[in-house]
Amino acid sequence: MMEFLKVVFARLRAAFEAVVNPLKADPDSKSFRLSSPETHTTTIDGDVGWGHRPPVVLRCPRCGANIDQPGPRADIDCPRCVAEFSHEDFPELEVEYFVCPVCGNQMEHGQRHPQAFDVPEWATCHNCRYHWEFKHSY
Repeated sequence: MMEFLKVVFARLRAAFEAVVNPLKADPDSKSFRLSSPETHTTTIDGDVGWGHRPPVVLRCPRCGANIDQPGPRADIDCPRCVAEFSHEDFPELEVEYFVCPVCGNQMEHGQRHPQAFDVPEWATCHNCRYHWEFKHSY
C-alpha cells in the first residue's frame, strides 16, 4: 500500500510541475515571476503604477553627468556637481534610460500620451521581458 501511495504522489507531482513550469521565468527557479495582468503583454514579470517604477538614470542639466535615481520618491543628487533635485522635479529632467529591476539591463521606454503626461508611461526589458506600466485611465 505504501509503494502505491508513493507512485500516486510522484505522478501527481509530475502533473503539477508540468502545469506550473511553463509559468515560470526559469523552470529551475523556485519563485513565480508572472506578468501583471494590467500590462496585457507577453512579458514574464511586470509592475504597474508610479510607486513601482524601476530605477532610472537621468541626465544632469548642469554638468551632463548621469544621475541614478533608485526609486520614484528618491531625491536626485548629481554625483559630479552640486546639483540637487527633488523627486518632484523628475518631469523636467531628461531620462537617459530605465534600469531593469530583475536583470539590471537598460530598458526601452516611452510615452503613449505625451500631451497628457510629461513622464514615461512604460518601460520594457528585452533581455528578461520585465515590463512596467504607469497606471492611469485611458
